[in-house]
Amino acid sequence: MQCEWRRSYDRLVPMLIKEHFGDPGALTRQFPSMKSTFLWKGDDFILTAQALASADASMHGLERLAMEQHRAGAWQLAGEYWLIAAGWRRKMMDDTNERHEEALQFVLRHVEYNRALAEWKKKKLGRNAMPYPELFGLSDTEC
Repeated sequence: MQCEWRRSYDRLVPMLIKEHFGDPGALTRQFPSMKSTFLWKGDDFILTAQALASADASMHGLERLAMEQHRAGAWQLAGEYWLIAAGWRRKMMDDTNERHEEALQFVLRHVEYNRALAEWKKKKLGRNAMPYPELFGLSDTEC
């Protein structure tokens, strides 16, 4: 499943950063790896399910926080954190690097999945209507 960056996200991401963290400076203080001056070693910037499962909390901090909220059933909040992470990655990444594009797609799939779960929860639909990760190009191990 290919997820597209929506133009509305360009306005939404700064609003979400302000709402949840106050300003970008507070965000980078909480997650130093999000600073533009952070020196990454090799492919550490690349995001995979394995990277999220890693005990190394210094990288992918916001994605980890999004995953924690997802697992707690706070799907709207998780989706917002994933969207902030996607916006940040999009701004910082080298768009000629295929692996960075894959990482951005991974994050955007989580945005869509968590939004669908939040909508399902809000509408109080039955289990038969519950969205599953596979519908968004994710596996159970990635959620």
